[in-house]
Amino acid sequence: MKQRVLITGAAGKVGSALWQAWEKQDTYTLTLMDINPIVGSSSRVVQADIRDYTAMKKLCQDQDVLVHLAYIRQDSLGKVPGEVSDIGASMNLFDAAREQGVQKIVYASTNHVSGWNERLNSPPRFSTGDQFRPDGWYGAMKGMAEIAGRYLVDGHGMRFISIRIGTFSGTYEPSGIRHCSTLLTPRDCVQLFGLAVDYDGPVKCLITYGRSANSDGYQQSYLDIRGAVEVLGYQPQDNLVKTHLHKFLLES
Repeated sequence: MKQRVLITGAAGKVGSALWQAWEKQDTYTLTLMDINPIVGSSSRVVQADIRDYTAMKKLCQDQDVLVHLAYIRQDSLGKVPGEVSDIGASMNLFDAAREQGVQKIVYASTNHVSGWNERLNSPPRFSTGDQFRPDGWYGAMKGMAEIAGRYLVDGHGMRFISIRIGTFSGTYEPSGIRHCSTLLTPRDCVQLFGLAVDYDGPVKCLITYGRSANSDGYQQSYLDIRGAVEVLGYQPQDNLVKTHLHKFLLES
């Protein structure tokens, strides 16, 4: 029986890459949710706001896995009375998933959770999943959501896998030297998130970075994917250090 997978933020770049590939592979029974329209899907599509707790609770009914990609962009960060910030919406969504019996959350996090490693060091300090050094409120709220996921694992026996995406542009072409280290290509993204959805091994909580292979004997990406490789079995197909870095070095 196919796993029932709910994707929030399914109209975005990552979400679109996932559901388009998974529909072609006929991998899961998908429910796609976004506040924006989703065009061209053969799956169940729901247009809703993740800040609407009642709608999210209804959406989480009869789902096995929540893939949470949605993010609330705002300048006030919840300072306006009654406004729900991204971390508030994520925590409500996580609790709705728990109440409805969802067994696993796969969360799209960001390298900005440890962004100061890049800002304070040259070359950047190697970033691992146990590090929290956010370089802004965006990274801070993503890190808070990871801590909330840790609580769901310890307090309620759920599974939580957070993928701290380096860079995702929806293409296979880096736009500069930095992207040769951080870029996650579409096919590697589909593989990584699919492995996270399917994983049923002994590790209940995992935080790993999301990038392609991006290393060789001379240049090593500073985003740690050992958890993805060793726990999930991730085998990235693309290596931007090998295929593109020399082009930027010749230009500089």
